[in-house]
Amino acid sequence: MAKGINSLEDLADIELEEEEDAEDLPQISDKSIYRRHSKSIALTIGFLLGITDDAIMMRLENPEEYIPIKETMEKDSDAVAIRHLNNIRSNLMLHFKDVSRNLHNIGIDFIPVYEMEEFKEDFKALNRMSIYISTGRPDINEYIKNINFEISKRIDKMEKYFPDWVRFKHIRNMFMMPKQIPEERKKFQVHKSFYPFQRYFYWKHPFDVGYLLTTDADVLTIAYGNGNEIFTDHDRVSDASDLVKNNVNEFINSATKIQVFIDGENADPYRFASAIDGLNDDEVKKINKIVIYYDSEYTTKAWTMLKHFTFGVEVEAIPVERIREDKSLVDHRLVMGVSRALYRDNVDSIILVSSDSDFWSVIDASEDSIRYLVMVESEKCGHEFKSLLRDKEIFYCYLDNFMTPDDDSFFALVFKSELKKLLKEQLQLGSATKLFTEALTACRANVSTAEEDMLFEKYMKTLSLGVDKEGNFFVEIAD
Repeated sequence: MAKGINSLEDLADIELEEEEDAEDLPQISDKSIYRRHSKSIALTIGFLLGITDDAIMMRLENPEEYIPIKETMEKDSDAVAIRHLNNIRSNLMLHFKDVSRNLHNIGIDFIPVYEMEEFKEDFKALNRMSIYISTGRPDINEYIKNINFEISKRIDKMEKYFPDWVRFKHIRNMFMMPKQIPEERKKFQVHKSFYPFQRYFYWKHPFDVGYLLTTDADVLTIAYGNGNEIFTDHDRVSDASDLVKNNVNEFINSATKIQVFIDGENADPYRFASAIDGLNDDEVKKINKIVIYYDSEYTTKAWTMLKHFTFGVEVEAIPVERIREDKSLVDHRLVMGVSRALYRDNVDSIILVSSDSDFWSVIDASEDSIRYLVMVESEKCGHEFKSLLRDKEIFYCYLDNFMTPDDDSFFALVFKSELKKLLKEQLQLGSATKLFTEALTACRANVSTAEEDMLFEKYMKTLSLGVDKEGNFFVEIAD
């Protein structure tokens, strides 16, 4: 890599002053080296659409990615049924004229649809599952209507194969054909080359996007667009490139003792948690301590929860009071903390997490033997600061390039903690025993001790909190 280039993700920021300088830079044309994109959602949809295993694997750099998805889906009879049903639906529309001509043929050349080469194996598979879609009428639209009904009975059962953050209604709609079957069929026939391996799904406005199932981001963008929504959860479907991750891992593995210093005002706790989540056990053990400086008034409390998510690494969250409304001392305290680590704790490697350049003085004053890794956020970090890091050969990477895991346990931990605190503050129900006694007294009935115990078990211990259509709480009592 050319001298001074410490992040492949920032080649676009480099300004060339002379024409010949371009020869010294790597020639980058494929943006895919910047990010590694997830494919599990796209592969799951590919299976359900009926694309052959060979065709799916042929498009993958690592075909082994598809194997566990395929094996899981093949164990689900509803998933397999949808796969065969959509295959037949797609082929009926692709070969509409031939099939229609055959259905109207009353001579000796007549071949039942289920015996035609394009449909034979799918019909056999459906028959084994006792799913019958034949109509006895020479109308392809009637076949398609039956297929649509069978798919509609099963598609909601597929929700379990998609992450919770995905709006499944958009996935469902991909498999639900509009009632205007002839119009939808004609649209598919005209634009069939745009559909992956000419397998049908509902696509409001088909256009040429290449192979649609290349990444989760591609297919979700189309699915959400069908519902007039914009897919925005890109941090859940794209990750830092392998090159960036390897550089981070190399930095950690070649260190003896690492401490991490975080500017809580200029870093995202959830993105940092995603970066930590991607480290293996040996790499985590290299980290001696994580120190967070945060503004006690204006910074998210999530930083104080990070200690529950660092796999045993010591975390010190230090609140910093403001000296006045418009002046924070977080950056000053961070510089002092790094200096203390270098000269008191014998740390040889520092990871700085901040998009602010105010801590540069501590890097500039450090001995050459001290190694730094700076984690920044692309939208918050200025061009001048990144240029400075490159000039001084300080490696940096983007926090926002680390993919948020499907099971975002750190966010769930923070959210439940905040919700629990607010519920305790706002829902003051008092003593359950006192409330029960007052309700009995108001009834003015003679109730035995055994009946009281039964009523308490049946009604008080089963009370549940509900939310009405307006978003207001109510307490629900069992019948």
